[in-house]
Amino acid sequence: MIRWDTCKGDFRGDGSLRDIYISPATLADWRAIYPSFREYPGVVYSVDGVVQPLPDSVEQAFAARVSGNPMLCFNVGRALMVFHFFCEDEIECDFVPNEITSQTDLDTLLCFVHQLGKATRKRVVITPENGRELPFITHDPESRKFEHHNVAA
Repeated sequence: MIRWDTCKGDFRGDGSLRDIYISPATLADWRAIYPSFREYPGVVYSVDGVVQPLPDSVEQAFAARVSGNPMLCFNVGRALMVFHFFCEDEIECDFVPNEITSQTDLDTLLCFVHQLGKATRKRVVITPENGRELPFITHDPESRKFEHHNVAA
């Protein structure tokens, strides 16, 4: 696991979000992870900010994109994860970085990232907002290892 002291600067609040990406992804990848999202306590699904019943399938969430902006939110530890269903070929969620403030918070986040990688069998990265090409943490599902990368600010 990654030590908090080595990456706490990556979670410093600066007004932007942090993103978790799995890319490229497929609808099958979304199907592999979506059922677990539904099991988080307090999960909320909304379209254009209006709370709706939780869709039975990820396909129903994507179908809502035709007329609105679907969003699924739930807490992973203290951090609120927000999935937007932008497209089927990339899994992306965001969170507020300063909700990760300790080794315990980091371990909880990395456990979540590990679960995503295990379910999809794909590399998972944590990046600055919209920084797909600048991951500061990567997870390889085959080796089950995390790596911290120094990203120039």
